Amino acid sequence: MSPGWLAIPRTAAVALTLAVAGSAQAADAILTPAQMREDLTFLKEKWAPLDKSFSDSQRVAFGRHLDETASAAEDLEPEEFALEVMKAVAIARNGHTNANVGTLLGADLPVRVWSFSDGLYIVKTHPDFEWLLGARIDGIGSLTTQEALDRVRAYLPGTDQRIRFLSPGYLVAPAVLEQIGAVDGTDHVPLTLKFADGRTEIVELGPKKGDDPGDDRKASLNRGYSVLIPDDPDLPGRWRHVLDGHKDLPPIYGKRSDVQARFLDYSKKVLYIRNDTARSIDETPLPDKFAGIILDKILPMQPKHIIVDLRLNNGGDFFNTILFSRAIPRLVPRDGRVFVLVGRATFSAGITTAAMLKGEGGDKVTLIGEPMGDGGQFWSEGKYVKLPNSQIAVRYSHQFHDYETGCFDVGDCYWATVAFGPRGISIAPETTVELSFRAYAQGRDPVQEKVLDLAGRH
Repeated sequence: MSPGWLAIPRTAAVALTLAVAGSAQAADAILTPAQMREDLTFLKEKWAPLDKSFSDSQRVAFGRHLDETASAAEDLEPEEFALEVMKAVAIARNGHTNANVGTLLGADLPVRVWSFSDGLYIVKTHPDFEWLLGARIDGIGSLTTQEALDRVRAYLPGTDQRIRFLSPGYLVAPAVLEQIGAVDGTDHVPLTLKFADGRTEIVELGPKKGDDPGDDRKASLNRGYSVLIPDDPDLPGRWRHVLDGHKDLPPIYGKRSDVQARFLDYSKKVLYIRNDTARSIDETPLPDKFAGIILDKILPMQPKHIIVDLRLNNGGDFFNTILFSRAIPRLVPRDGRVFVLVGRATFSAGITTAAMLKGEGGDKVTLIGEPMGDGGQFWSEGKYVKLPNSQIAVRYSHQFHDYETGCFDVGDCYWATVAFGPRGISIAPETTVELSFRAYAQGRDPVQEKVLDLAGRH
């Protein structure tokens, strides 16, 4: 680890600054090897029985990993302990079963990256590193980018697509890169970059003190996909973005909110609704905002096609979207269509919203984009529990959702899916559209382009 993390011998107490989950406050805590073991015992005996997402074999592997981590506690540093907790919890391979380690992983590199269909690219940088924008990352330390992605997946929860969504945020964390064997320390991380002019160069970056002002870790909106959206030009200390200079960007690259709507054509026959979260971000309830769109735009103008963009919707409370999801397919004309845009960031209540739209509208509703961040069957509805010493917040999942075969019994499924959930549907996109860096850097949205092409045929 970097010099300065430890000020006393490893066998003594290690001072940590821990972020309290869901709060801007931080608390000083002392974490000794004995306290690490106490946290692991709590995880095994108190937390694990609450979570139902583990299979029998996964539960055995989970217990074995905790025992191995406890045996190695004398040699673990704070970041390593946090990552071992993440790794243990991720064995369930359930996206809602996860460990929130907060700031335990330390500062990130001064770049933000995204995984496109044609590689991992730098899309946002600290102002000092603007010249790196648009470079493709072909290697991280001693590993190829693919090797780094393969190794980091063990620490991340969920399906392959959920991990694809989460991994870019961890590949800029030096503590993670050291853990997976990409680098020997956290002070300098060599990146093998290929630039637009074809040259390849190895650039060494160190962790940057001070957060990206546009990357609010306390915000209620999910952070992962937000790297693709340029920040407000007037934001103090604003980081540079690969889309800077583009005008009239597609609506998916506009500022995030809870819900927004606009017509995409002069005749007002194609209504675009972007719903980024299944909760309101202010005092106006989200169902009221949906009702406003229906009253102000759908009923007066009677659009032929409605696009519901859920690509940024990482969840919330699907009770807020039930009426909307049932109403929209019924409010387009018989020869109209509902196009639901989905992607790897679509998760939890975002998936449920897409599933309810599909279940209500059937063949009238078309899912377009990437596979979502979970399957049609998953565990969720749990709560976070803090480990007593490290204060790592670990979420358990204890209620089942099933949209493939359907939920019929509250003894087997979450009651709300029995009452409201669709049954016997597929949530896989009927039309798959991947985003390449080339298209993105041009300020294009191939998913929207495909939808408008399909709408023009109907």
